[in-house]
Amino acid sequence: MDSVQAWLSEIRLMTETECMSVLQGKSLSQDLQQSSTTLIKCGIDAIRSQSHTISSEFSKLFKCVENEKWRHVQPLTVQVTCHIRSLIQECNKCLHHTPNFILEQQEVVMGECAKLAQQVETYMSATSKSSLKTVKIPLVNQLTFLGQSFSRFVDMALGYLVQKLVETLDESHTPLALTSCISTVISLGLEGEHMCYVLSREGCIRALFEISRTDTLEFAHVQSLRALATICCVPESILELEKEGGVDILTDILCDKTVSEAVRGEAAGVVAQITSPCLDNFQHITGFIDNVQDLLRALINLCHTTTSHETFLLGAAAIANITFMDSQTCDVLQGLDALKLLIHASGQPKAKSLFVKDQIATILANMATTDLSRRDIISYNGIPLLIHYLEQRPADCRQDAEVSACERLQQKAAIALTRLSKDGVTAAMIVELQGVPRLVQLCRSSEERNGSEAVLVASLAALRKICALCPCPDITTVDYHQLIKPRLMDSFLMCSKTDENFV
Repeated sequence: MDSVQAWLSEIRLMTETECMSVLQGKSLSQDLQQSSTTLIKCGIDAIRSQSHTISSEFSKLFKCVENEKWRHVQPLTVQVTCHIRSLIQECNKCLHHTPNFILEQQEVVMGECAKLAQQVETYMSATSKSSLKTVKIPLVNQLTFLGQSFSRFVDMALGYLVQKLVETLDESHTPLALTSCISTVISLGLEGEHMCYVLSREGCIRALFEISRTDTLEFAHVQSLRALATICCVPESILELEKEGGVDILTDILCDKTVSEAVRGEAAGVVAQITSPCLDNFQHITGFIDNVQDLLRALINLCHTTTSHETFLLGAAAIANITFMDSQTCDVLQGLDALKLLIHASGQPKAKSLFVKDQIATILANMATTDLSRRDIISYNGIPLLIHYLEQRPADCRQDAEVSACERLQQKAAIALTRLSKDGVTAAMIVELQGVPRLVQLCRSSEERNGSEAVLVASLAALRKICALCPCPDITTVDYHQLIKPRLMDSFLMCSKTDENFV
């Protein structure tokens, strides 16, 4: 055998002890802050998971007492109190050096558990049903006390762990540790509104804004703004953002052309989130009116220059939400020639998705309330665009989110056409462009509007407005007597085919 072949054959069975020892001795993770972040996330997940289980068991126990199912009360009480003790032990493991205020709350919870167990044991030893009925109110009161103290304890534990996360945000300067920590914040924010509330309460908004303004942490600017957009979905987060001067910071980022498009796009996402009409106080954000002109100019410029679908969507969504906040914003947009830009952009690849079309239709519908904007929408060929939006079909959509977006698109396009129909000339233009047959179809066919009653009402209103202003040869006698002549409510009930009574 050739010597080289012999060596290759033998080497498969040979090991170098020294090399193996060095390899096993190497640390796979040298960033302690990243490791700490992982442990914090695991602790939060464990506490939340166990607390949800206990809450479910607690609810069952409460219902058993309420419904006087006494034979289930004692075993459920044992189960709940044991799981609470187990959670307290788990918390102490996660917190390492548990602070005094949490230890004190643990004592309160354990005391309430002991009281409940003692009451149940005493009351269950009673033999008569009449005596058992007298203990219902004391048991309910004790369950209430335990539930309140347990909720406070869980909130304290979660808050303490989130504080440690915020400390990591403040102290981390290495890319690996900081990006890992921000990823954890985003992950927690996506778990629900309560976690968003805890994150904002413990200073996460402040820490993220600090990162977004620190030049040496430019690598984390996009991610920090994305985290802000994730958290700012509850009123408490908006209040924290206001305290930190968030609107001014976001305006500065959006107006600075030296900032990358990716960062400005994420800033637009934060603006879209905090101005969402779904939030209770979206119309009263401190500093917003003072910055609205600069904000809108920057957002329009971002939509104009970008070729990215995601960036265009974020910018358009922010503009659409702002148009709900104040009637003056429509005048500002009209002065910036926003309608021309958006209608022109609607034919480009970046505006092809239903989600983007939904935002453009929202802007057109809201701006159609002013005379100057109506004139611009018509002159920039906005009516053919709106009729094209009407023709989108939910049946062609694959995902539930797209179906919902398609319904909103149809509704807003119909609303925009209604508001544009202020005279016979405009109405005749809609008739000439075959808008009326599609409106009739949306009224008649539940499938075409995916059963949406909002689309039905908007389509009926548009149809009636157009037919009142000009002759509509596409309207048959049956359509006239069912869709136009009756009261709106009667036509609605006829088309929706429901037996409900609407007051």
